[in-house]
Amino acid sequence: MKKIDKLVIKSFIGPFVLTFVVVVFILLTQYMLKYFDDFVGKGLGAEVFAELIFYFSINMTPVALPLAVLLSSLMTFGNLGEHFELTAIKGAGISLTRTLVPLFFFVLLISLFAFLSNNYVVPRANLKAYSLLYDIKQKKPALDIQEGVFYGGIPNFKIKINQKFPDGETIKDVIIYDHTTGLGNRDVILADSGKMYTISNDRYLMLELFKGNRYSETTTLLTSSSQARGSEQFVRNNFDTTKMIFDLASFDLQRTKEEYFATHRRMQTMKQLDNSIDSMQYEQIAVVYDAFAGSTNFYNYHLRYDSLMPEGLEERIKVPEVVTDSLDSLGEDNIDRGAMGLGLESSSVKAATTKLQRQRVQESLTEVQLESRSKHIVTEADTALIGQIDRGISETEQASIVSKALNQSRTIKNTLQINAQKLRRLESEINKNTYESQKKITQALSCLIMFLIGAPLGAIIKRGGLGVPVLISVCFFIAFYVVTEISRKWAEDLVMNSYLAVWLPNIVLLPFGIVFLIQARLDTRLLESDFYRVLIDRMLLQWKKTIQRAPV
Repeated sequence: MKKIDKLVIKSFIGPFVLTFVVVVFILLTQYMLKYFDDFVGKGLGAEVFAELIFYFSINMTPVALPLAVLLSSLMTFGNLGEHFELTAIKGAGISLTRTLVPLFFFVLLISLFAFLSNNYVVPRANLKAYSLLYDIKQKKPALDIQEGVFYGGIPNFKIKINQKFPDGETIKDVIIYDHTTGLGNRDVILADSGKMYTISNDRYLMLELFKGNRYSETTTLLTSSSQARGSEQFVRNNFDTTKMIFDLASFDLQRTKEEYFATHRRMQTMKQLDNSIDSMQYEQIAVVYDAFAGSTNFYNYHLRYDSLMPEGLEERIKVPEVVTDSLDSLGEDNIDRGAMGLGLESSSVKAATTKLQRQRVQESLTEVQLESRSKHIVTEADTALIGQIDRGISETEQASIVSKALNQSRTIKNTLQINAQKLRRLESEINKNTYESQKKITQALSCLIMFLIGAPLGAIIKRGGLGVPVLISVCFFIAFYVVTEISRKWAEDLVMNSYLAVWLPNIVLLPFGIVFLIQARLDTRLLESDFYRVLIDRMLLQWKKTIQRAPV
């Protein structure tokens, strides 16, 4: 490696690491503030916050890497231009394109790392982070009994303390409602004073109560020869000192199994997303198949014996033999569990059921099709209708027929609307999963595009530091973020194709990189006012010459 290549790479690595850490910190702070209300008063330990911050830091890397590359490349070539090092390199006969080559390959490695991280590391970190965040949201607030307010955080108990002393333990005027029997406020404890503290590493809450009474209402069952009847009893116990111990296990952070969250698209790799997409596409075919297979049930006469099934749809609905054989061996009641064991979505076998059932349905459909083609089938209902037509239809019968036809039409319409909603929901989910899968690639390639924007632009503006580079970087990043969010929304709402939506931000920014690279090679002063003043003067001069040459 030449000394110039080492100089350029060393000049890039420092700003890149610094900007990457700063960007991750800023994004992480903004993201954590979003859930700040869920953390307050939960009594979470430092290790829980450290785990959550670590996983969400990994979650921020796909967004932080492109911005860090853009900002660091701007700063690197801005510093080289500001200190005339870039001029010296050009004076030595080395072009700007050759100067960009070592950093290009370095950023290419960053892009490869970004893709591998997006595909394997980030989904796992998302699974850890969001499962932990869910458990934090479900966790009860830490034990905090306030003065003069009934506290219900401890299961089956309501506690009210009218006064708490500064030592943090001594309390006065205590009321406790015991609901362990589930019969309401039938067990009450009143105490003049007491002490409250935790024991066994804050595992239990100890209440020492002094000079109080316990009031209980109980129901005893009395039996007689004729009937059973209940007897209410009221019991009062006086005490000088008593102790009550409350289990605080419900205040612990209860962890949920991670596999419950593993089916979300943010927690899946590209291969898993492709499998999910394939399952949903099969489910789409199943919905269409069910709609056409059951369509003949809506007609009494017209289209009653005609097959409406599109050609080739039955072949597409078939499940591979290895799958159907395995499902048949399980029985009808265990199809869903068998599908999960074979690595299939349960929805992918709903329409197919078992092989034997599909064969029976196909045999029935074939028989009906053959009979309808060979001869016209006349049923008792047909004969009755023909008889009514021959003798004439009264107004009452005509109104009844119209009413039945109208109700049947509404049923058909509602069924079609339900199927259309299912198909639209599945199409939206397919678009979301496709977008998430392709985003792992586009976010990695955006690092290269940001480099193509930042490096030539830094060579043009010739300004280092954190002033102008930060301003320009923020402008491009905001544009990138806005286009990304708009295209994602369009993909989810089925306004735009998911592939086009996910690639749109890169498509929009790539021309800027190409233009800046061309201008940097020509050593133009693109961001200086003199450049545009000269350009405007040339345009005005050309316009005047055109007017003068025009015939009068």
